[in-house]
Amino acid sequence: MHLPMIILTHICKWQILAILLIFLSADENLLASNQEDTSLNEARKPSGYSALIFTKEQDLAKFSADSLEFYKEQAVLAARNNDIEKAGLFLEEYVKYSGEHGFVATAYFEKFDGTAIFDELHKNYSLNFSWLNFFYLFSALIGFFIGFMLLVIKKRDRAATLLISTFVLIHSVFIFHLFLYLTKLQFRVPDTFFMSSIFSYLYGPLIYFYFKRVTLNYRFKRRDLLHLIPTVLIIFFTIPIFLLPATEKLNVMLGVSYLDKMPYLQYGFSTKLLSLLVYGFLTLRVYLKHRKSLELSIEAQKWIRNLVTLTQVYILSYLIYGFIIIEVLPRYDFLYHLQIVAMASMVLYIGYKSYVRPNLFSKGFSKPKHKYVKSGLTPSFSTELKEQLLYLLQVEKIYRQNNISLAGVSEKLGTTRHNTSQVINEHFGLNFFELINKYRIVEAQEILQSEKSKNLNIIDVAYEVGFNNKVTFNKSFRKLVSLTPSQFLSSLNS
Repeated sequence: MHLPMIILTHICKWQILAILLIFLSADENLLASNQEDTSLNEARKPSGYSALIFTKEQDLAKFSADSLEFYKEQAVLAARNNDIEKAGLFLEEYVKYSGEHGFVATAYFEKFDGTAIFDELHKNYSLNFSWLNFFYLFSALIGFFIGFMLLVIKKRDRAATLLISTFVLIHSVFIFHLFLYLTKLQFRVPDTFFMSSIFSYLYGPLIYFYFKRVTLNYRFKRRDLLHLIPTVLIIFFTIPIFLLPATEKLNVMLGVSYLDKMPYLQYGFSTKLLSLLVYGFLTLRVYLKHRKSLELSIEAQKWIRNLVTLTQVYILSYLIYGFIIIEVLPRYDFLYHLQIVAMASMVLYIGYKSYVRPNLFSKGFSKPKHKYVKSGLTPSFSTELKEQLLYLLQVEKIYRQNNISLAGVSEKLGTTRHNTSQVINEHFGLNFFELINKYRIVEAQEILQSEKSKNLNIIDVAYEVGFNNKVTFNKSFRKLVSLTPSQFLSSLNS
């Protein structure tokens, strides 16, 4: 998985640009369609400020082509006359009922930029490409990539991998949807309206059954399908929304449709929160009950612990986010984005672990063979040996010796080869030579990145960190870095 991740890093900026171009080009067709549909409505041409005061039944008149043209002309005329209040009122009516939200950013109204009225209009309708929104887009793209890559890992637990990859993918869809909402690109692709809602009740079951699978080797039963009932119900209730034409979806987004989206938001928040709380509690209970009896590697146990922690943080942040959406709490930017950042952090953490520890998603959760059942190595002595070994590696740098062996290291530790091997396996999740080569490659990277490398050939670097020949050095370097030493140097230069 290392090489695809590197490729993704190089092409991600092009993916972002391509997505933005697609969304920007979608607006023209949508606007033409919206005005063609709304021109069929019967309407009267409004006059003066009375045009801005309509009953709910009279709102349909605002969709007519004559009314839209009137609002547009009046907004431009007011701008030329420096009447900022009237320009703002007519401009908002035109944008809301025409769907041409980009009109806010035209040259007609540039002189009003920075005023309270037009700051609010830009906030509601203009495109917003902040660094935080790009971070969300990047997280979503990484999530899509990782979700699909996890599915192709060999020697994996298919059930566990399917659960965690689906978990990552639906999170990525939700983050991407929020990116569209925060940047106002959703107005240009209204068919994405409510697109992430159908996954609302899958987050909890996916992470819960994933934990049961990797900790208890749980085997699924038919009755487990009952956990999908909420998802089936929400799909059923949102079908009418998905079947709406794009223009009507846009009207709902802009708040000019008779379809009230607030009940969907309120019920969706409360029921999704209930689902997250229930499954979050069940997940935490499974972890706390079995964490001391888990027969997993140290790295796998850390992975599970961190994922449980991130899950609980996400649930808490979603509670805060939901209260802001339904206007129970004020919309402070920090609190509003807390839930999105927590979700993006989960996606990026899973992606990071799949990059540096791909074995966690292949063989990392298989029950270890009872290789050391009869070992006399106590936990305290094992920890002591680990600390001594770290001293030998980090301070004395014994890995630089090209004739280093398990027997030699065991002699320095004052213990048996069996005990040394057990310490390395249990604390580092590697065998002896994998551990030695890891330290060698890390130092080789540091040398290649330093000024010192300018006077050294690659073979000199290999000899300095303990390798006997260039072939073995290249093979080990590529295994850990996914690049050859030459390619690594080229990447530094570029």
